[in-house]
Amino acid sequence: MTLIATVAATGLEVESFTTTSDVWAKWRKLPIGTFVIGRHRIPAILKRSVRGLQFFAAASGMAGDTAPESIEHQIAKIKLVLGMRAAGHQARVEQPGATPSGEEWQADVLVQTTRGPLAVEVQLAQQHWDAYLSRTARYRASGVSVVWLVRSSHLEALARSKTRHLVELGLPPEAALHQVMDDMPCIPLDGPVGDESGQRVIVYPADRSKPFLRLPLANFGAGIASGALHMGENRYLDGSRSWPDWMWDTSKVPRILLPPSWS
Repeated sequence: MTLIATVAATGLEVESFTTTSDVWAKWRKLPIGTFVIGRHRIPAILKRSVRGLQFFAAASGMAGDTAPESIEHQIAKIKLVLGMRAAGHQARVEQPGATPSGEEWQADVLVQTTRGPLAVEVQLAQQHWDAYLSRTARYRASGVSVVWLVRSSHLEALARSKTRHLVELGLPPEAALHQVMDDMPCIPLDGPVGDESGQRVIVYPADRSKPFLRLPLANFGAGIASGALHMGENRYLDGSRSWPDWMWDTSKVPRILLPPSWS
């Protein structure tokens, strides 16, 4: 399952989610092989989910080893990229790249910002700590920053792994507990499993106007591309303790008009 494909005859990249339903219906009548997907140009068929999501899939017998992404994951990518575009940024889904040494990667969303290219990864499934480190390192080697949106139910295990990693690097346990990986922001993505319309990104406002904010994905996409996320200082409400953390500058979030389906 993918949101982009290439027209085999011309090399033109097309998106399923920005294609009108009328055009999609016409494309579905074209011969298999008209559209190809992935690095290996696998012949694609065009599908529509029961909830109306248009997507490309490998033709029968042509699928690779990678497990298909959920509709929940796909819709998250769409909302992020549409929010970025609404804020005036050049953003694309499922963009491939490679490090100077040839290690390949594919970003869920890749956006061009004034600070350089930024990848946003939507991590809904449990992922090993080593995978976070290696995938982040590939982006860094390619000159790409990365932000991870991690399902909130996985954050406790992720935090334990981070603390253990930093202790192994020589930090005292108390310091490691409150230390943030400054090249690997891991931001909570909240919402019931399987309910893509209920997904919200949890951020901490730098101005302390609220303990936290629950942002629609499109709003988060617009803000992250505009530089709203930055390293700052978080603290308990009573001010008894503070620690470095990723904070959200609401003054840098552009106003965008959200259709009801984006919220």
